[in-house]
Parts: sequence; C-alpha cells; structure tokens
Amino acid sequence: MKRSLRIVNLALLVLCLALFTISVPAQTSTTGTIEGTVVDANGNVVPGVTVRVTSPNLITPQSATSNDSGQYRILNLPPGMYKVQVEASQGFAAFERADVEVNLSKTSSVAITLQPAGASAVVNVTDTAGANVDVNSNTTGTNVSTEQFSNFPTQRTVQSIYTIAPTAVRSGLRDASGRERDPSVGGASGPENNYILDGINTTDPAYGGSGANLPFEFVQEIEIKTGAFGAEYGRATGGIFNVITKSGGNEFSGDAFAYFTTKSLVRETQNFSFRGASPNGFSELDAGFDIGGPIKKDKIWFFGAFNPQFRKNFYLTQTLLASAENKVKTPFYAGKITWALNQNNVFTFSTFADFTKIEGFQANNGQNLPLSNVSGFGANINESFNGINETGGSNYAFRLNSTITPNMIGEFSFGLHLQRNNVIPAEGLNVPSVTDNFALVSSNAVLPVTSTNIFGAAGTGNIDFVYAPGAQLARNYRRS
Repeated sequence: MKRSLRIVNLALLVLCLALFTISVPAQTSTTGTIEGTVVDANGNVVPGVTVRVTSPNLITPQSATSNDSGQYRILNLPPGMYKVQVEASQGFAAFERADVEVNLSKTSSVAITLQPAGASAVVNVTDTAGANVDVNSNTTGTNVSTEQFSNFPTQRTVQSIYTIAPTAVRSGLRDASGRERDPSVGGASGPENNYILDGINTTDPAYGGSGANLPFEFVQEIEIKTGAFGAEYGRATGGIFNVITKSGGNEFSGDAFAYFTTKSLVRETQNFSFRGASPNGFSELDAGFDIGGPIKKDKIWFFGAFNPQFRKNFYLTQTLLASAENKVKTPFYAGKITWALNQNNVFTFSTFADFTKIEGFQANNGQNLPLSNVSGFGANINESFNGINETGGSNYAFRLNSTITPNMIGEFSFGLHLQRNNVIPAEGLNVPSVTDNFALVSSNAVLPVTSTNIFGAAGTGNIDFVYAPGAQLARNYRRS
C-alpha cells in the first residue's frame, strides 16, 4: 500500500506597514534596527546630524538624521556586524564605532557623543558593551549568529541548536538521521512551536513541528523567542524559531567542507529497549560547498549552497535482536538573490530544500515520532518493515523591505512551502495486508459475501451467505 501526503502552505503577508514614532520599536522578523541619541561633550542633544551605517551584510549603506531631541533611528537592517559613522561637521569631529551587532527583530542602541573639532580628528569607539541590548522589548529568548553556532559542538543543522535558548529542552523527537528536532519550550510539546525560515512559515501543517531543516552553512542567524512574543506571530503556545539564510556580498567568498563518521567510531547498543527497535550505530558522510558574491556591486548579490548528506542507520529489532538497516539521503540546497531597487527598497528571493529519502527498514514510518518507534517484531523483518519513505520539500520566499519614511517601514512577503510524506512499499514486494480466519476461495479469489434482510436467531443479526459451488474452505487466508 502506498500512502502519499503532499502539503502546500501558501502565505501572502503584508507586515509592519504602520506609522511609528521614534520611541516605538519598528522592525520585522527578517531585519533589525540601530537607534540612539546624538549629544555633545557636555551632554546636550545635537539635532540635524547625519548618522551612516555600513556592513558587509548591507547591500546599500543607510543613514538617518537626528531630530530635535537628538534621536536617530535606522530601520530595515539585515542581521550582522555594523559600523556607525558621523562625518565631521557643525564644529564637531568625526565619530566612528565598529562591531555593532544587529540581530533579527532587535533594536541595538548606540549613543553618539561628538567631540569638538579641535579635540581630535576622529573619535573611534571600540568598546561596544551593551550596544546590542534591546531596551524596547520584553520578549525572552536569544539570538545566535553564524559566527557563534559554527563553533558549537552540536549536530550540524539549525534544529540541533534550538535548545540553546532558556526554557527550551529536548523533546525526544528525532529525524531520520537521528538529529534532535522540535524542542519543548516552557513545558509545551514540540508540535506547539512556530517555525519561520526567511520570513515564511514552515511549520508542518499535518503533524505540527518543523516542516523544514537547514545545515549550518546556509544560515546567517537564528532568533529563538521563548515568551512574551507579539501577537503577529501567533499559532504557537511554545516558542518561535525564526531563521534567516545567508546573502551574498560585494566580495566573492565561499567554502567547501566535508565531515564523516564511520560505524567503528559509534558505540554499539548496550541497553536494549523493551519496545521498539534499538539504534545500533550509523555511518555518515556530510559534504558540500557554498559561494556568494556580487552580480553588480552595491546593487545585486547572489548566494548558493549545496550540501548532500548520506547516512546508513543500523538497528536491532525485537525479533531475537535481528539486525536491520536503512539508508538516508538528503541533498540540501539553498539559493538567494538580493537586489537593491533603490536606496529605500530591497527585494529578496530565496529558495531552499531538504528532500529526504529513506530506503530500507522504516524505523519511524516517516512520522514525527522517536527514531525507534517501530518495533521490528515480525516473521520476516525485510518483508514486514522495508520500504521507501520520502519526506521534506522545497520552499520559496519573495520579500520586499521598504523604508517609506524615516518613521514608516514595510515588509511585503510571499511564501510557498511544499512538503511531502510518501510511504511506499519496497519494489516488487507482495506483502499480505489482511488475514481472514477463514474464506471460501475459488480460482485463487475470495468469493464475496451476500447480505440479506432476514433476521436470524437472537443475537446473531441478519443472515449472510456465500454462494460457492466448488469452492474450497481456507483457514487463516492472507490477502492483499
């Protein structure tokens, strides 16, 4: 029997199109903000000062002018490390602060103190302690950048580091490659979370949990919200997991990588489970490359990545510890185009996919369940539990980030999430799926039962019969 499930999650969103005052947070799920106050050496506010920010992750430099209260705000900034600059003017020396971190959905505060022009030519501030503390939000959680999680000793997918956030713990759920997935946040179950990748909702609409996964090399930053998040996210009683993929830059860059694990490096099963098949080691190859750069500097960037992963899982089943195995193939890929239409409008198209194919012993039957859910208890392990399970899918995101006025921004996004869950018997396998206590068989076919409206003895119901001249009575007859 073949079971096929294909899900299309279509989302058309218009976000953050609103008028904001300078004191109210204004950012989207894919960008952050830098704000602060410009003062002189005596602490007096300085209006009319142009503040400029640049970053390797920002396709076009952005700027803002301090208002009558000395406050400035620069919106719609992709996550990354920024440089904040003020040119010498109005009798003041130039100002520069490097390594200002901007995070997803966060506001980084940078106070600017201008010195008199005669005091020094340029004021360089290198101490950035507290610069990325968002004082405008009471949301709990954490942000993790690619520079951080690339050095973590964890499994190499975004799902495996979700538990870094406070109150987020392992749920016990794993994917076909044995990696952690769908953590529990604040006591909620894994399927009660909400998952957003590149601004589109990739939560599995059939079973809950995450409907997509990505390797480290594809990801720029992960934002994890564990409490007090805004109503615009919704559909979650657990946490919000917001992921943004990498973009290109004005300089070409890339890398190639390869990781492998042999079965001899994995310990064998020491404690056999009382139910379900027990994992008994694995071997794995994880290799790929990524590259990004300019199609036209300061105008159009590209990023592309390919990361095929191959894994073989070994099991001991409940049938006298009989061995079983399966092969898992996941050719991860991602691509992104970033186009600066003008100074105030940036268009982004991104796509990524995690098509997975599991051939052999179906340990978890393709469901969002622990890896050893299937017991493997049967007369013939290969016939009873072998097959093909196809999961994962592709995603497409179109987004326009616009700065309409200094106090008004808009994010317009259109997303398409395609997901599959196909369970297919092994090719050429003829496994009986129904066993009758007895049947009347003629020419290798079960003869049909004819129902009547004649009521039989008390408690026996209506009388049914089988017209079967020359048929044979078969006990425990198995049919597909």
